Amino acid sequence: MLTLDNIQIDLGGQTIVENFSLHLAAGECLALSGASGCGKTTILRAIAGLVALEDGSIRCHARRLAYLFQEPRLLPWLRADENVRLVAPEADTARIRTLFRELWLDDKDLRKYPHELSGGMQQRVALARAFVVEPAVLLADEPTGSLDFATGQEIIAQLFALNQAQGCTLVLVTHDRNLAQQCQRQITVQAGRLA
Repeated sequence: MLTLDNIQIDLGGQTIVENFSLHLAAGECLALSGASGCGKTTILRAIAGLVALEDGSIRCHARRLAYLFQEPRLLPWLRADENVRLVAPEADTARIRTLFRELWLDDKDLRKYPHELSGGMQQRVALARAFVVEPAVLLADEPTGSLDFATGQEIIAQLFALNQAQGCTLVLVTHDRNLAQQCQRQITVQAGRLA
């Protein structure tokens, strides 16, 4: 499903990731953990095609990939439903409503602008935006990093529930050991390499 073969990533003249290889099967749930600045997010962004490789290759046998950032990154001038529809213009309202209900949001939240939603509600909208495309691979970069503990736990429970329901491969970047242990596999990154 997803294979990274001896990838090297250089940024600003410095090697950030070196000789990093990984294979993930369809539906697998993987946690990438490690200290800040070790290269976890850079690896995730390379998988998404947001960072160029200096060497090596990434093969993803999936047509639909979604990226969940640490912050919701909602467009402030669009309502919640419009932020979701932005990535899937063909999605019908019934599908979006169903996702909102699964994420503990109600119909009135569809019509709200980001500034009218709490941080946790904004991240739920971001989750709906990620899952509306029914991704084969979901890349999640510290999706609870900007939330309080209780809200973060709710978001993670919903992330795993949707992951299992849709059967997508999940790659989760986290500093949280307890969260990493909930994944099927855990990999520690140290100075851009497998520890």
